[in-house]
Amino acid sequence: MSDKLRELILWRHAKSDWGDPTLADIDRPLSERGRRNAKKMAQWLQQPAYQPDLILCSNAKRTQQTLRRLCQDCDTQVRLQAELYHADLTQTLAQLAQVETQFKRVMLIGHNPGLEQLIEFLIGEPIHFSADAKLFPTAAVAKFIMPTDWTQLERGDGKLVAITRPKDI
Repeated sequence: MSDKLRELILWRHAKSDWGDPTLADIDRPLSERGRRNAKKMAQWLQQPAYQPDLILCSNAKRTQQTLRRLCQDCDTQVRLQAELYHADLTQTLAQLAQVETQFKRVMLIGHNPGLEQLIEFLIGEPIHFSADAKLFPTAAVAKFIMPTDWTQLERGDGKLVAITRPKDI
């Protein structure tokens, strides 16, 4: 990777369990399918090209459970951030702007619709799929090549390398 470029990996939390209507949204755990897909994607993320220097993770239970499938006591620095819980594009960009440039590959584990908004912003244009396809379903991962400076990201600043969904593996 060039010294002038950084990478951003977006990982949407895996499928959550809606079985207990008394739980607050932030406290919803992963469903059985979510646990399977998170494990599957975590194993796929073990490849060297996806190993982050820093992980930013929403403080929601389902995002933390998704993260634990990747690492429980990993050497990677992990920051749980309440600001990423259902963050919109503006809030997510504000969090990315604070990431120190020493981190060359950053993973963000969060939620839709904010992550889809960020993907379209970084690409610079809307992405259209057929009616039966989703841009960024649960447990999906997107990888971007990014400029070094994230303090003033503009539309189209990211180069999408790939979007990988559990069904792709």
